[in-house]
Amino acid sequence: MPITEKRLMILIPSFNEEKNLPCVLDKLLLEKSGLEKNGWHIDILIIDDGSKDGTEKIARQKGAQVVSLPINLGYGAALQTGFQVAREFNYDAVFCMDADGQHRPEDLLSMMNVFINEPYQVILGSRFITNTGYKSNLFRKMGIKLFSFVLRLLCGKKITDVTTGLQLLDKKVYCLLADEYPHDFPDTQVLLLLSLVGYEIKEVPVTVKQRVFGKSMHSSINSIFYPLRNSLAIIITLLRLAQIRRDYKKTGE
Repeated sequence: MPITEKRLMILIPSFNEEKNLPCVLDKLLLEKSGLEKNGWHIDILIIDDGSKDGTEKIARQKGAQVVSLPINLGYGAALQTGFQVAREFNYDAVFCMDADGQHRPEDLLSMMNVFINEPYQVILGSRFITNTGYKSNLFRKMGIKLFSFVLRLLCGKKITDVTTGLQLLDKKVYCLLADEYPHDFPDTQVLLLLSLVGYEIKEVPVTVKQRVFGKSMHSSINSIFYPLRNSLAIIITLLRLAQIRRDYKKTGE
């Protein structure tokens, strides 16, 4: 009986990343060839979130698939669009990473090894399991520590890097997020939702580099308001949890 090839989507939301994207895609092409030798078919999908520069053109030149949003809808909406595409084309898993060059494509292999060999549905790349020298501003650090504590309090799970964008999700997880994904500051409330629904989460140590070109969406001003806005979003998630669970049981079983 022939072995069925599994399919992985590498999902990269991008907004004005024409300077960072070429290096990211070149490194990804090298990494994905190794995984494809082990029975995985891998596609790269760029969600061009209303970019004003050459992001879409560069992505297509590098051989990536592209979905272009007509206006800038934000990081959460871009990710949710990617999850909906993955669901439509029946991918077995989705690997999310940023387009700014901070995430190393070579960490895909270590996260895939855990995903394949251990019983976890969500694999997170953590900057804080080991000391990698990653630097962040004070308000951002405070927010990460606060919401790591909140998750542990509400779910009993210790997650060191609640804001990581480096995530590997199995099919049931990304299909849930295709319908339920907060568009504004989604980090902690997504992990809270997945934990309370019952998915198993595992962190893997990764190295995250500093951005070379462009400006992060987590600017100093945004970081100041980050704890407050994320707290409100968590409360909303908790209030909607019962309905989300009911909907999930109807569609996810």
